[in-house]
Amino acid sequence: MVFKIDFVNGRTVSWSKTENGVEPELHTGYRPRFYIGGSYSELREIRPWLSKQQGVVATSFESWKPTLSKHRQKVLRVDTVSEEKLKATVNKVKKKYGRSTFRYYNVDISPQFRFCLQKNISPVPEESLSRIDLRLHRKHLSNNNITELSINGEKPAGNEEEVLEALIKVFEEENPDIVLVNRGRLLQVLNTKISERGLEFSLGRMERFQKLAGENTVSSYGKRQHSAARYNIPGRILIDRSNSFMLEEATLEGLWDLVERSYRPLQELAWGSIGRILTSIEVRKAYLEEETLTPWKNWDIEKPKKASTLHKADRGGFIFNPEPSIHYDVYEADYASLFPNIMVKKNISPETVCCSCCDNSRTPELDYSICERRRGFIPKVLKPLVEDRQRMKEKVDEISDEDQKRYMEGSIDAIKWILVSCFGYMGHSHASYGSIKCHQAIQAFDREIMLETKNRFEENGYTVSHGIIDSIWVQKNGCKDFEQLCEEITEEIGIKLEPEHRFEWCAFVPRSSPGPRVATLNRYFGKKQDGEYKTAGIELEQRSTCCFIKNSQMEMIKALDKRMSEDDVLEVVEKRLEELESRKVPTDKLVKKKRCSKKLENYTVRNRTAAALKRAKEHGIDMKPGQNICFVVRDDSADSIDRVRLDFELGVEYDIEFYKKELIRAAESVLSPIGLNREDIYRKISRFNEVSLQTYS
Repeated sequence: MVFKIDFVNGRTVSWSKTENGVEPELHTGYRPRFYIGGSYSELREIRPWLSKQQGVVATSFESWKPTLSKHRQKVLRVDTVSEEKLKATVNKVKKKYGRSTFRYYNVDISPQFRFCLQKNISPVPEESLSRIDLRLHRKHLSNNNITELSINGEKPAGNEEEVLEALIKVFEEENPDIVLVNRGRLLQVLNTKISERGLEFSLGRMERFQKLAGENTVSSYGKRQHSAARYNIPGRILIDRSNSFMLEEATLEGLWDLVERSYRPLQELAWGSIGRILTSIEVRKAYLEEETLTPWKNWDIEKPKKASTLHKADRGGFIFNPEPSIHYDVYEADYASLFPNIMVKKNISPETVCCSCCDNSRTPELDYSICERRRGFIPKVLKPLVEDRQRMKEKVDEISDEDQKRYMEGSIDAIKWILVSCFGYMGHSHASYGSIKCHQAIQAFDREIMLETKNRFEENGYTVSHGIIDSIWVQKNGCKDFEQLCEEITEEIGIKLEPEHRFEWCAFVPRSSPGPRVATLNRYFGKKQDGEYKTAGIELEQRSTCCFIKNSQMEMIKALDKRMSEDDVLEVVEKRLEELESRKVPTDKLVKKKRCSKKLENYTVRNRTAAALKRAKEHGIDMKPGQNICFVVRDDSADSIDRVRLDFELGVEYDIEFYKKELIRAAESVLSPIGLNREDIYRKISRFNEVSLQTYS
């Protein structure tokens, strides 16, 4: 079965894994295609001109549904010689006839994915694939120094030539089908070294090394994200760990499940965003099962609304603010995949919400109609994901075969991320099958469901401590069993309400800003009945927090658990402060990770991140916006590169006062639920009695 597709020198080659090894197949007749929609007369008029354009090999009229809400109609199919000519042809038509004359379909589809769609191929091999793992630290990579290269966890000793010989030997012995690298540019550096020495060896199964796309930085939901340059080695799947969110969250085994559902080959799927993978699943179903094309741009813009309707539509999901304190004997319940289940069970899809054929007001508060005559496209896409994940969750603990269990666990995690994102992506302007009215309807149903859930708990003697979106925390005052009540609510609502945890105690953390004590919605910690601790939102969960502070905060939580006494926590703080002051803390435990929001020259405030970027530049490392940089604060008062040290140049020096403040801030998160703020902590620690509080503000 095909697992990789390559486009080399105008040729399309697929690679299949068989019992006899890997076999290539040349596809001389493959032609990437797209579709043009518009009035039939105008399409007939442009067809002769279009057929003569360079790169166009054939045109024909076919019957397709151009959107979810329309019936089949004639569209013009255009076959081209390559992906490059496909995009060039679309741009020619737009330039000659204007942007609004025609609609374009199946344009923005990646090359390997398009091949699998047109050939109706699921690129999942029947035989297992071999793999090799290559790693090189960013510092050595920036200096093109491969002597520190790690191959499958081992570093071959010697100079560059000896390292290359070791690499070639591993490739020849293992003949890997998958090559994993910690940074994609590593392959470019290795390929250059091989060429410079004139070695008769190719990283791929064909003598061609390709750069598919340059690096790029984008803004998404207010955050800068860096996408590294993408490379290709023919005949092998190349996966860049630094450019794959899904691999980190779902494992390689879990990604194969998404490959089978989307028909997007593993190499393209690994670097794709969650939204892109979800769209791939939708595109596959639309094209191969629904005979529906995918629009190049989504034209479903938000229509004007009354002010009263707009206010209701933009309210968001259910929120119940907790009291910022420690709550005892707390039960937590979560709705299983609530938003996806709402879409499936309420039939929410762009073509069903506010449809033209049904006159009803099924959407709570908003009174949007929902089609009763046909099943929506989005529910058809999501239902198998929801049901398969629930089925696997119920069976995974019964699996004895380790390989099968690892695949199932990875699939559960992979599908989880798709389901988590499907609601937010529904309201995204770039979503091919998104719609803001669906986004609003889902939240309206969420509010209704969660309010009904709150009322049912209260009717049965429970007190609601906290609630957010699809989760609710309650304290038992009545006699009805918690799990039994969850089952009853499940029957009434039609979506499974799962008893998640029972806490001996749960602390909701207030905001640290001055003013009234108000709890933050997503910052809490507590001890479950099984003895484990659960944390959310506090420093321990924040990516920029160093290991020392994380470990210290967990020790504080365990100390608080002993007697719910501030003294036990302060004792931990005192001990950790002494470790800092005596410089007993290893500097590798003080490394902070920060995401660069812009280029070094664009930083107007010379903060710690800017200092770290400047040090990186001194080492020849060119950091891009959206990338992470790791450093230890050496002297926070310095206004130069001496303010920090990067993670690979650690010594014994660090700024004691800076890490003290970090420690006290972490202590405040633990002690604030019992009424102590930062100033209280400073006063109660003896070593600070003689020091002005302003010093640590």
